[in-house]
Amino acid sequence: MFQSKFARALIIGMTGCLISSATTAHEFIASTAQSTLAPDQPATIFLDSTHQFGAPEEAEAIENVRARLITDAGQSELDVTPNPNAPNLVASVDDHAQTGWIAAHRLPVVWSQTPGGWQEGGLEQHPDALTASRYEKFAKHLIGPQATDDNAVVTTPLGDRLEIVPLGDPRRTKIGTDAEFRILLDGQPLTTTVLATYAGFTQTPSSWAYYTETLADDRGSAIAKVRISAPGLWIVRVATDIPDAAGGVRVHNLRATLSFHVDG
Repeated sequence: MFQSKFARALIIGMTGCLISSATTAHEFIASTAQSTLAPDQPATIFLDSTHQFGAPEEAEAIENVRARLITDAGQSELDVTPNPNAPNLVASVDDHAQTGWIAAHRLPVVWSQTPGGWQEGGLEQHPDALTASRYEKFAKHLIGPQATDDNAVVTTPLGDRLEIVPLGDPRRTKIGTDAEFRILLDGQPLTTTVLATYAGFTQTPSSWAYYTETLADDRGSAIAKVRISAPGLWIVRVATDIPDAAGGVRVHNLRATLSFHVDG
C-alpha cells in the first residue's frame, strides 16, 4: 500500500535519503519562456542542465541529446543546437497550434566518482573510483493550447523508461489546488518520492518547494498530488536506481522531469 507522508511545502536539499545515486547530478529540464503563445509565433525550446531551476548551468553534449515535438497529428524530430547566449541547448518549434509535448532524452552516460572529482567513464577507465553510475534523463514540457479533458495527448504515456504522466492538463490547475500525476517505470506504477518547484522559488541549488510520495488509487496507479502554490514555470521531478549488469558500472540512475506554465 502506497502511503503519502509529507504533502506539504518545504525546502528540501538533495540529501542521500531523498536522492538515488549521486547528489551532484544535474537535472535535465525542457521549457519555454512564454506561458502563452500565438499558434503562428515561433517557440524557442530550452534544454537546461542545472541544479537551480529556471537558471541554466551547463549545456549537455549535443551528441547525447534528442528532442521531439509530439501532438495528435504525429511527431517530428527537433534540431537541437548549442545556445550562443546561455549555457544550454535550444530548439525551435514554428507551428504549435495543437496541444503537445516537447519530449527530450539525454542518452545514458557513465560517470565515476574519483579522488579527483567526477569523471566521465566507468570503473574500467577509472579503477580508483569510489563508484560509477549510468545516468539517463528524460524531460517533458507542455506546449500549445491548454487541453480539454478529452484530449488524450496530455494523459497518454510517451513510453519513456521513467515517466511522469499528468491526469489532466496541469496548466489548468488553480493556485492553491493540486495537480495529479502518475509515475511509471517501464510502464508500471512506481512507488517513489516526487519533488516539485517553480522557477524563482529560491536561488539555493537543488532545493524544492514541494515534496510528496506516490499513493495508490482504486486503479492501482502510483499517483502524486502536487499543490500548485504560485504562478510560473513548474517542474515536477522523479528519480530511481535500477540494476545495471554492464561492466564498469554499478547502478543505472534514471531521472525524469515534467514542466509546465501556470498563469496567476
